[in-house]
Amino acid sequence: MKDPLLEVKNLKTEIETDEGTLHVVNDISFHVNHRECFGVIGESGCGKSLTAMSIMGYVNYIGAKIVDGEILYEGKDLTKLTKKEWKQYRGKELAMIMQNPQTAFNPLFTVGSQVVETIRLHNKVTKKEAVKEAKKIFEYLRIPVERMNAYPFQLSGGMLQRIAGGVAIAGNPRLIIADEPTTALDATIQLQYLQFLKQIQRDIGASIILISHDIKVIAMMCDRIAVMYAGRIVEEGNVKDLIENPKHPYTKALLSTANLSAKKMDYIEPIKGQPPALYDVSDKCMFAPRCEVCDKRCIKETPPKVENGKGNYAYCWRLEG
Repeated sequence: MKDPLLEVKNLKTEIETDEGTLHVVNDISFHVNHRECFGVIGESGCGKSLTAMSIMGYVNYIGAKIVDGEILYEGKDLTKLTKKEWKQYRGKELAMIMQNPQTAFNPLFTVGSQVVETIRLHNKVTKKEAVKEAKKIFEYLRIPVERMNAYPFQLSGGMLQRIAGGVAIAGNPRLIIADEPTTALDATIQLQYLQFLKQIQRDIGASIILISHDIKVIAMMCDRIAVMYAGRIVEEGNVKDLIENPKHPYTKALLSTANLSAKKMDYIEPIKGQPPALYDVSDKCMFAPRCEVCDKRCIKETPPKVENGKGNYAYCWRLEG
């Protein structure tokens, strides 16, 4: 088998605040294979987006800092890159689709000019050649070419999100991170956009990291899933195995709220309690205060990694023995 395209090892990302240090990404490890769609799911504030920003090298721009770990892209540790070296990777090797398409574009310039600029940034082409390539991208997106002259505020959220996808593939990246890409879209066009992402993956042979709080989106799109809670990965596995036979209590609770098998709007029992503040990272299971099966070990010691076959694993004391 080929080595993974991306391998994250023991990554820790922190934010310093007046109240103390926020451990937003706390010692997580996972890998993404070539041409696969890898899902990251969890509640808001669990560290999903900060994981993506860490991989893309954006954390310094938002007041965060990688304090430990490695992010290996084809064996190259991205955490060691200089600003100049990052320009060779962003766009051409790794690209990111943000969750809010309105913030992905400068409102003062037409969307077409911004696509052209991106193409010129990642390819040694003239402006005329870049415009020709941009037109091809709009045709690929099934958006009328004349819409290149529109400003962001003149386009719908769905169209802007598709153009954001077009910007992401302008440099033919091998890894695309899509951070909650359907959040700002109407329910009627969410499915269309997810099908568009799948088409991108097939056409350019890219891998995708899909970040979402919606288990139904993850289940439809992904090959493997990592479940995050309070800055940590609590379970990872093949999508079918994890959904049909979850091991970690948090994963089970998350799936129960999704009500995947429901054919009508049944009452859904929410997960009791609230996620913890990320200042406290003492040796314990972070889910213990909300867990209905926790015992004394859960509130005193970090749970072990328990393999359960096929590359699936969970961090939970109740799985030991």
